[in-house]
Amino acid sequence: MHFGHVVAKMQGMKMLRRHACQRIVQLLASFPLVAVTGARQVGKSTLAQQVLGDIDGTYVTLDDPAALTRATEDPVGFVRRADGLLVIDEIQLAPQLLPVIKAEIDRDRHAGRFLITGSANLLRMRSVTESLAGRSAWFELPPLLWSEIVAQAPPNTIDQAFAAADAATFVSALRPPSEGHADVARRRAIEGGMPEPLRLDPSMRSVWYDAYRQTFLERDLRQLSHIASLPDFHRLSTLALLRTSGLLNVSDLASDAGLTHATARRYLNILEVAYQVSELGPYFANIGKRLVKRPKLYANDVGMASHVANIDTWDVAQAAAKAGALMETWVVSELRAADELSSRRSAVHYWRTSAGAEVDVVLERGAEVVAIEVKSAATVRWRETLGIRTLREDLGERFKLGIVAYLGDELRLLDDSLCLVPIASLLGATHTSEP
Repeated sequence: MHFGHVVAKMQGMKMLRRHACQRIVQLLASFPLVAVTGARQVGKSTLAQQVLGDIDGTYVTLDDPAALTRATEDPVGFVRRADGLLVIDEIQLAPQLLPVIKAEIDRDRHAGRFLITGSANLLRMRSVTESLAGRSAWFELPPLLWSEIVAQAPPNTIDQAFAAADAATFVSALRPPSEGHADVARRRAIEGGMPEPLRLDPSMRSVWYDAYRQTFLERDLRQLSHIASLPDFHRLSTLALLRTSGLLNVSDLASDAGLTHATARRYLNILEVAYQVSELGPYFANIGKRLVKRPKLYANDVGMASHVANIDTWDVAQAAAKAGALMETWVVSELRAADELSSRRSAVHYWRTSAGAEVDVVLERGAEVVAIEVKSAATVRWRETLGIRTLREDLGERFKLGIVAYLGDELRLLDDSLCLVPIASLLGATHTSEP
């Protein structure tokens, strides 16, 4: 089916343009194949349709049984069927297409031939034996960013932080937030950015997330691995999501779930492959401190983390002592996604000493480091900046900038290399009216 017909049917429908569209178009200008992966329902098909609004081509989804049959029975003919860009949606359903695509690219290596999407990390699936190394670019699509929801430009604050001469220069380049930004940020830290539930009220969002988890257990999981006990897997996934923003201790998680360490680790790997959770590794650059070496575990969609914790408002999150963890989960996800859009990627870590000094996000580009601490309050005391100041002391000249992101209104300097920044300003969502 030629995509032009799809566009015609979608006219008049409200569809938020993804920041990733421009990035994917850029990658297609240089690579024969671009792969977009991410959790089911995160918006990969919509993104592919938006790309085909800029580049002429053909769209096929393997969720269509007839298309899947054609791909399975005649993979060579399926791959060679179209002129221009061929978009193959949900390619994890037919991983046998990848060697055929590789052979086709080797036959004709011009850029912009294939855009594939998948609801699993294809490079970590056992059924995928072809990495397409040297022929492809890979992009992980996150839930909708706050700046996408409010129809603002892609955030470039990470680039600005590394480019700034000092904290004053960085702060002067940012826009102050609009009125009501803190309440909107609190809501985003509960609801997340999965496109479909954003339009639903809290009770219907809960129904949607229940159905999402059930579909994952009954359908998607079978494509990834054999699970002997679905209740065991469901219990492990719930406990993992409840631990979002915490240090990952697989032994404790296994014990709480009533599973062996090996089974718990295997189930966690499956959740990562399916983009339900992710790990953030520790930063080890400084030698003078005893550092925590375990990774931190994050829900990829803070809306799902809120759902499994039965949290639907900020007041409930505070009463459950989950507000800080959910705010951190959401902001860290936004920052990692913003960095993914940048032309120069950062190494992203967290930092914590055994004495308790901590920084939520450490971004490293070459020899320079930008540190970001996330606060879920509207006021920040000087002692709450101890983590960033300790890291700054350890890194010396390598420390570029420290940012304390909070729910207050002021863009404020704390000293030459440390500043307070409203979360809305940091995430590029200063106009918080949602269309």
